[in-house]
Amino acid sequence: MFMLREVARCAVIGSLVLVLSFACLSCGGGGGGGVGGGGGVPQLSLTTFQAASMVIGQADFSGTSPNRGGTADSNTIGGISGNPFVSGTKLFLPDPSNNRVLVFNSVPTVTNASADLVLGQPNFTTTTTGTSAQKMNYPGTVKVDSGKLFVADWSNNRVLIWNTIPTTNGQAADVVVGQTAFGVNTNACAANRLYSPTSLFVVNGKLIVSDMDNSRILIWNTIPTANGQAADLVIGQNSFTTCMSNDDNQNGADDLAPTARTLSQPNDIWSDGTRLIIADAQNNNRILIWNTFPTANFTPADVVVGQPNMTTASGAATDSKLNYPGYIDSNGTQLVVADMDNNRVLIWNAIPTTNGQAAAVVLGQSTFTNSAGNDDNQDGVPDATASNRTLSGPAGVWIYGSKLIVADGNYRYLIYE
Repeated sequence: MFMLREVARCAVIGSLVLVLSFACLSCGGGGGGGVGGGGGVPQLSLTTFQAASMVIGQADFSGTSPNRGGTADSNTIGGISGNPFVSGTKLFLPDPSNNRVLVFNSVPTVTNASADLVLGQPNFTTTTTGTSAQKMNYPGTVKVDSGKLFVADWSNNRVLIWNTIPTTNGQAADVVVGQTAFGVNTNACAANRLYSPTSLFVVNGKLIVSDMDNSRILIWNTIPTANGQAADLVIGQNSFTTCMSNDDNQNGADDLAPTARTLSQPNDIWSDGTRLIIADAQNNNRILIWNTFPTANFTPADVVVGQPNMTTASGAATDSKLNYPGYIDSNGTQLVVADMDNNRVLIWNAIPTTNGQAAAVVLGQSTFTNSAGNDDNQDGVPDATASNRTLSGPAGVWIYGSKLIVADGNYRYLIYE
C-alpha cells in the first residue's frame, strides 16, 4: 500500500468537469466542476463499491507494480501522490516517483493511453531528480489558473510556476516559491520558505499551499511573480516563524490534542473563494472547514469532518471517521476525500455543516467498516492483485463533471463514471 506517511523523501482528484466549453476549467481556481456547485454544474452519481471504467498507468485493472515492473515510459506511472488537473482539453498527472508530470493533450478515453508531453524530465524514460527550473523531486498536486501552471515540487521544498502552459518536454518553470532561487533546496520556517509542500490550490488570484512539515497552510493574496516571494497569511500557526504541529499555545512544542485552529502536517486544500477546506491528515485524521475564507493568521475552523469534535484525533473506518485523509476535492456541492489508510474514497453529497457528519458513498470498499487494500472479495485480507473496484492507499482525487479521477496507490489513475 502506497502510504503518504514519510514518503515525502522516499519516493501522494477532484473533478474533471465535462462542460460545454472546456475553457471554463482554466478560468478559475475552483475544484473540479467549478466553484459554487449547483446552477447546472454536473454532480457525481456514483454508488458504493462501484467499479472504475478506465485505468491510466497500467495495461489493465489487475496491475499493481510501478512502471509495470519495468522502466518509465509515456504510458506508465511510478508513484502516486497529489491531485491531477484538467485545463481545456489537457490532463496533467503527477508521477512523483518518476520525478515528473505527464501531460495528455486530451483526457484519455481508452485504457493504456500514452502521454504527449513530460515536465521535469527531458524525455519519457529519464527519471532523475534535480533542483533546476527544468527538474523536479517528487512532484505532487498540479493546478492551472489564468493560463499559468502550478506544481507542488514536494521534496524540493518549493512550488513551481510556469507563466504559460508548457509546450515542450522539460520546459523550464518561470518562478519558484519556497526557495530564493532555482538550484537550491533547503527547508525553513519563514514567510518565504516551505518544508515538504504536498499540495496547492489557486482561487480568486490567491495561491494556497499546504506546507506539510511546517504544519501550516500558507496563503499568497496575489500570485507570486518573483522568486522567493513571501506569503501574506498563515493558517495553523500564529506567525510565520512557528511551525510545530498542534501548537495551540504557540510555545514551540506539540500539544496533546488538536484544536480548531491547529494543524498537524496538513496535506491538501480546496476553496471556492468563500469556504476553505483543509485535509489535516497525518495525525489529526480530519477535514477542517472554514465557512468564510480566513483573513487573519490562526483563524479557527468552523466544522470538522472525520472527528466528533475539534479536540479528538483518533483514526477509524466508519461513515463518520477517517484514517489519514490525504487529498480532497469538491464541485461546490459534494465533497470527495481520499481516505488513504482506509484504502477508500468517501463522498459527501453536500459539504458538511455539522461536526462528524457521515459520508454517503464509499469507493474501494463495500461497507464503511471495511478497510483492507485491494480486497475485492471483502474478506478483510488484501488480494494479490488489484481490481476495477479496489483501492490501495488512494492519494489524489479530482471531479470532472459527473466523473471522478482517483490517484490509486496501485500506480494508476482510475476514472469512475
